[in-house]
Formats: sequence, C-alpha cells, structure tokens
Amino acid sequence: MKVLRSFDAAKKAGLDGCAITIGNFDGVHMGHQQVLAELKGHALALSDGGKPAKAVAITFEPHPRAFLFPEEAPRRLSHLHERLEALKDAGMDAVLLLRFNQALASMSAEDFMRHIYNSLGFKHIHVGYDFAFGKDRQGQADMMRSLGDAHGFTVSEAAAFAMDGAVVSSSRIRSAIEAADFDLANDLLGRCYAISGRVGHGEKRGRKMGFPTANIQVKDLTHPPVGIYAAWSEYDGKKVKSAAYLGYRPTFNGRTLLLETHLLDTQEDLYGKRLKVHFVKRIREDRAFVSADDLAAQIKADCEQAHKILDIHSPVTKKR
Repeated sequence: MKVLRSFDAAKKAGLDGCAITIGNFDGVHMGHQQVLAELKGHALALSDGGKPAKAVAITFEPHPRAFLFPEEAPRRLSHLHERLEALKDAGMDAVLLLRFNQALASMSAEDFMRHIYNSLGFKHIHVGYDFAFGKDRQGQADMMRSLGDAHGFTVSEAAAFAMDGAVVSSSRIRSAIEAADFDLANDLLGRCYAISGRVGHGEKRGRKMGFPTANIQVKDLTHPPVGIYAAWSEYDGKKVKSAAYLGYRPTFNGRTLLLETHLLDTQEDLYGKRLKVHFVKRIREDRAFVSADDLAAQIKADCEQAHKILDIHSPVTKKR
C-alpha cells in the first residue's frame, strides 16, 4: 500500500481512474470496514481491460477536531501507524494522508474536492452515511454529485452499519472502552481492543518488588478505567499472559498515567520493542497501599487472578 502525504505526491502516483473514500477512520471499526469493502467493489467495477482500478482512502493527521477544538477533541482509538496498518488490511491500494492545518481547515468543500480530483483523477467517490467535510461541513453528497456531473465522477453513500440495535461509531466504542466493556468494544472494532506502543524505561519499582513491568505511554488514547487487568501481551509474534496496571501509582504519589504490564510466564527484555496489550477483564480498582510490601502482596494476588482469567480466555486478536 502506498502512503502519499501531499496533493503533489498523489498526482505523481499514477492513480487516475481510481475509486476513493474520505474519512478520519479512527479505529477503522466495523462501520469503516463496511465502507472500505464497498469501496473495493466500486474500484473493481471501474476496472477497464484487465487494468484494475485502485481503491484509495483519504484521511487526516491530526484529527480535524484535535486541530480545531483541542480542548474538546476526543481521545483517539488508535495511533496513526495502527490506522494505516488497518487500512492496508482492509485492502486499500493507497492512502492519501493529509496534514490537517489551517490552510486545509479554511478550504471550502468545493476547493478541497477540486484539489482531490486534480491530484487523483478519480472516477468514483464512496462515503459514509453521515459524511460531511470542508469549511463549515459544506461538503455533502448533493454538492459532490453536482461537481461529479461537471467533472465526470459518480458518488455513492454507504448505509449506516448497526450492531446490537445501534449504529457503530467511534464514540460508541470509546464509551464501551471507558466502561471496560471489552466484549462490546471487540465486536464494534471487529478485533480485540488493545493499547500499543514502544516499551520505555520506568522507575523499575516493579522489578525491585519481584514484578518487572514493560511500560508504554497512553498519552491521548482512549483507555479503560484505572485499575488492574488480565491481558494478553503481544510482541515479536508472541502472545503472553499478563497482568496490566493502568493508573497513576498512588502508593508512590504518581501524577502521570502509565500502562505497566507484567508478563506472567516469562521474563524478557522488551525495552524498545513494540508491545500490544489486549485487555480481557478488569480485576480490581486502583488504590494506594500503606507500604511497598503490602503492594507486592496484592500484586502477587492480582497475578494469580489474571492467570485464572486467561486460562479460559484465548489470545484472539482478530474476531472477523
């Protein structure tokens, strides 16, 4: 999959005649996956004389709301590299990744569509049921159809994708994660919910207590309530039983939210490696302890409980 980072790069990529979609695709959840699968169908229908038309997703970094309303922006469901990986898994031939800045925010919907058309020469655009873009969200399906009549492209809209009686959306998934309802989050995402990142150095308090941890930053990601979780840790193609702590370390007067994961059946040096923590079940809330010895005793009990939970929960990373 090609990742193009400007209109000029898109123009040089030789994607004329492609089918496109536009969106933030945060989490690339089941609703997004429906749109992307339908886009692949439209690209196939455009194929001419054995030359397949390409399917191209256009997305933005940062999220437009994070740029326009930083104090109100929702936490992300995934890092950029995870979004690109999921778009590749969905069969996209290319992604046009545009930096969302003041110039893009000020652009009218018609000007934006003209830039896209001049860069990609697309023949069809397929969008989600609630799609709108451009300054003041003026870019909707009727406007695009008018432009399509003038430039020779067609427009289609995906129907809303519902599960369990409600439309699948990024906000619904955030609510499920924040309630530690991982079964629902997994269903809506179409894969097991996880937080991932590079393992960094911490203060090594866990190691001193006999429970070394791999630490990754949570930053602006959506996350479950603070507490202790049974989890599967994934790295280097392995999936290992783990007890994960998400919290501020109140016993040590901590102030920064951290995700610290202890591998239950193995000890490996994970510093610098990419670790993915698949949350399975919450064991208990976070709380302060009188002493490090009391905390160590509780961690031991937490690890035993995590082992029991994971014995009956297989390390599935894909649900569909």
